[in-house]
Amino acid sequence: MIYGERKEESSNMGENRFVSYSGKEKEIVRQGIDAIRCVLTGDDDYAKQSLLLCLDWFMDPYYGHDISDIRDELIDLLQEVVVSDNSQYVKEDALELLDLYVGGPFPILEANVQKVEEKLLPRVEYSINSYRIAQIEPVMLEECNRLYKENKSRFPDMADRYWVLYNRNLSYKDGKPNIEMEWLFDKGELIEGVPYRKSVFPHTNDKGFFLRPEIHFNILLKEEKALISYYFGKRFARCLEYDLNYVDGKYSLSNMIDVWVS
Repeated sequence: MIYGERKEESSNMGENRFVSYSGKEKEIVRQGIDAIRCVLTGDDDYAKQSLLLCLDWFMDPYYGHDISDIRDELIDLLQEVVVSDNSQYVKEDALELLDLYVGGPFPILEANVQKVEEKLLPRVEYSINSYRIAQIEPVMLEECNRLYKENKSRFPDMADRYWVLYNRNLSYKDGKPNIEMEWLFDKGELIEGVPYRKSVFPHTNDKGFFLRPEIHFNILLKEEKALISYYFGKRFARCLEYDLNYVDGKYSLSNMIDVWVS
């Protein structure tokens, strides 16, 4: 968000909207949760959008505002706005605050997901599950690294560096995977902060292995499944399916089976 004023593409016909906030909205936030609730449950959509933009400034830890006295109630209120407000803009702005500065769990959203309109439902479901995804990602990374090391021990000519990509929908656009997260491993160690370089690398050595191989994983929470696809050479690729288990507050993988082998 741009503080003070925001220009944003509308979800309707590509029109623009302009939202700003001032000292008035700041004072409302400083008055506490009752004053915030009064605006966000009122009938003035622009006032709601202005206050939500102002709340972005208060909730962003960069600016150092202490809203601990209202944080829990505010998180509940924002969830209520998402499932009950009439304005698509207001719902989206409230959800963005939850995604940016909370990350879940969101019990009110989860209990009322049937009230969310179809257009917003995928985004709400993603927000609801974001904290679960964060728990599962390390499990998937560990399994990806295990698979790489297992294959590396069998085929020493494989590259020492490889990408692990979280490809949420396993979908492609313009020939490139729809990637949400990326990690680079170098000799089995995770290297952070390295930008992903395009899609599958075409360059191979004389053994036919990709110089910079890739592993993609996909988390299917509803189906309680996980998928891993790896690409270590022109004729050396495989897709695996796992059962995704949740026991005693921890996720794990079991029952690995082949989906396809190249």
